[in-house]
Amino acid sequence: METYCIYLRKSRADAEAEARGEGETLARHEKTLLDLAKRQGLTIVKIYREIVSGDSIAARPQMQHLLHDIADSKYTGVLVMEIERLARGDTIDQGIVAQAFRESETKIVTPVKTYDPNSEFDEEYLEFSLFMSRREYKTIKRRMNAGRIASVKEGNYIGTNPPYGYRKISPEPKVHTLDIVPEEAEAVKMMFEMYINGDGARAIAARLNQLQIPPRKSNAWEPVSVRKILHSPIYSGKVEWRTKKDGIILANGLHPAIITPEQFQQATERHKRTAPQVPTGYTTQNYYHGILFCANCGHQMKRRPTPNGTAHMLCRRNECRGKVVSSAVEKIDEVVLAAIRYRMQEIALQKDAMELEEAQKNETAKKKREKLKKALEKLHRQKEKLHTLLETDVYTVETFLDRSKALESQIAELEAELNTIQQEDEAPHLPPGQALVQMQHVLDSFREADPERKNQMLCKIIRRIEYKKTEKMCYRKQKSDLSLCIDFL
Repeated sequence: METYCIYLRKSRADAEAEARGEGETLARHEKTLLDLAKRQGLTIVKIYREIVSGDSIAARPQMQHLLHDIADSKYTGVLVMEIERLARGDTIDQGIVAQAFRESETKIVTPVKTYDPNSEFDEEYLEFSLFMSRREYKTIKRRMNAGRIASVKEGNYIGTNPPYGYRKISPEPKVHTLDIVPEEAEAVKMMFEMYINGDGARAIAARLNQLQIPPRKSNAWEPVSVRKILHSPIYSGKVEWRTKKDGIILANGLHPAIITPEQFQQATERHKRTAPQVPTGYTTQNYYHGILFCANCGHQMKRRPTPNGTAHMLCRRNECRGKVVSSAVEKIDEVVLAAIRYRMQEIALQKDAMELEEAQKNETAKKKREKLKKALEKLHRQKEKLHTLLETDVYTVETFLDRSKALESQIAELEAELNTIQQEDEAPHLPPGQALVQMQHVLDSFREADPERKNQMLCKIIRRIEYKKTEKMCYRKQKSDLSLCIDFL
């Protein structure tokens, strides 16, 4: 008996459409695909509903389940609205999806076309569709990032959650800024005053708890929360934005400051004076330093040795107590090394396609840079002409200011886009061949290397690891729920 399943996933455009009141996306897509199955006489036995938005397979649990079931040849085909719903992430993810459908001979059924993996033409058309989807996705993502950077440079606050002491407001269309929450602002002022006068973050947190001044998201203040506030330039009237490649943009914000720039500078200077120094001759024992982070709170995992000579990685944040369970370092090593082996297999399968895409990406970026530079030169020439037109009374002062503001906005947007492209070029990136060499070196040398050397080797191939574990091991359980989401360079 031939059986089929349905895979549903929202795109960013769907979320925007829902915000405009156009109805719930998954429900509409489900009805469309069920009607398609009815017309074609297909038997649907399961529906996978992806309710999270993720760029990669690692961030999409329903896709992981679907690929596992496809590998077991559970279905004759999968119904999906568009090919792009299956994979729009990087080349590796697209290769995994295409290979899974090809090897299991599972069909892909869309309202427009049915893709048969046994057909050479359909296979080529599928790979081409995934490739074009990837290009479109990267273009959209780059444009959105350039828009965010331009917005920050104009002083807008584009963060999801407002910082303590503020609430988000939009006084005008396309203007997103902050307004002071008076009672919280007083607490912020007290923190900076105490810190400048010599009190540490722990003493400040204790004082706030003693005065029963509540934080927003927890029951009590912690030193780390106080330090985060003391190090944030937002309170001196600035807006800060970190790009994906760790570039930091700092601009004058549209929001009112809670403290003066002088107070923030004093706090910064004191932090520099009191920053802990690494003892001479000290070598780290935590070779996951700067790499392993808690998926629950986003903070770095800590290493805790035990009396029997082993060590565990754990999150020491109060908000993670009872939610995040520690794991033995050896168990984490096993998962990381297994992931490296799997990544090497992926790269080996997609090496030629990845190198071709990288070459095309570099050529496209080069042309884009040249085009942006020419456009910027043209705008700067127009800006120079504005003063001449004002001086010769062709433009009134009001017209001059309006044109000047419009040109500055265009220049800022183009500069932000150019900066994004340059940061992508300068970001750490391993070509496929070099990545394979580096990863093989880790597999060959990891066990015998000292902690400091292990950290150096891991930093050359891994950007970040998200740690997740919620259940303790016991004799009844055969498997751990330890999960590591690894972002390779």
